[in-house]
Amino acid sequence: MLLCNRCIMRQGLSTSSGIDVSDDGCYICHGLMLRLNDVFMLVEDALKDYEFRSFLIGATLPQDMLEREDEIRARLKVKGTESIKSNITRELGMMLSSKGYRVDYERPDVDIHVDLISMKVNVKARPIYLLARYRKSIRGLKQKGYENSIESIVRDWVIREFNARDARFLWVGGEDKDSLVDGEGRPFFIKVVDARKRSGYANKLSSDGIDVTIVREVDCFPRQIRFMSMLRLYLESESEQSIMDRVREVISRASIDVRFIEDGGKYVVKRIHAMYAREGVEAGMVEVDILVDGGFTVRRFAEGFGVEPSMYDLFGSVRLRYFDVLDVRMVGAD
Repeated sequence: MLLCNRCIMRQGLSTSSGIDVSDDGCYICHGLMLRLNDVFMLVEDALKDYEFRSFLIGATLPQDMLEREDEIRARLKVKGTESIKSNITRELGMMLSSKGYRVDYERPDVDIHVDLISMKVNVKARPIYLLARYRKSIRGLKQKGYENSIESIVRDWVIREFNARDARFLWVGGEDKDSLVDGEGRPFFIKVVDARKRSGYANKLSSDGIDVTIVREVDCFPRQIRFMSMLRLYLESESEQSIMDRVREVISRASIDVRFIEDGGKYVVKRIHAMYAREGVEAGMVEVDILVDGGFTVRRFAEGFGVEPSMYDLFGSVRLRYFDVLDVRMVGAD
């Protein structure tokens, strides 16, 4: 039985234990332990485009190699000091640590997997999560979608800026494509997938009628988001004075609970906390500002489908031309 020095020592034995030593003809590793420098060169090549400070490394070995080590230990009645898989990943990790990087078992910047069957190395960067805000100064641009949307514009920018594979989004509310977004902008969250660049990125984008600002990095997507929105409704009516009278009457109420009725008769209550009105810049138009809970669906409120009270119930015979977002505030989070 021939074993290499490293495989002998890993079993807790010594070269004087009566086992023949052969590096190239090792029964367990077939010379792999002598080729770890070559394997490490593959690791370095796979990492060359990644910016990182910490890492975690794992490996996949041929199953028969693991079985041969188990067989030797059973035959020699030894437990060994560590497995060949642990030995290899520890050695590769020490080589990488000698370059100034550190092992992190909980939140590594990169997760490295060495496939010693195909001799390929796969690197996966830990996602970067960002809190951002956007303002929109043109009408006709939708929020979501892979083309001609805020999502597509920001995704392309993030991928370029972080040299990333993809970007995913968690939106804090939404608006119509014809709505403007003003104030500090609508908050939203970005998940940067497999980013090769982790620092020194631009935190602002101005393009195609939107302004985006990255506020800060966060740990993950939040599980629950509470927010309030200040919206401006542009209402059209044949009688401007009539609608102003109705709005003034409604404004006198402290707040209004609006029930959005779902399937099965269940409903969600969203509150209108405050309301302000002014004559619009066009004849027959009134601008009504409302402060509402997050998730208040303006279009359903305007169309009156499964809503109590609806916009018609409150303001009479009016039509919503469009609405703008004046401000969005996350409650207790921003």
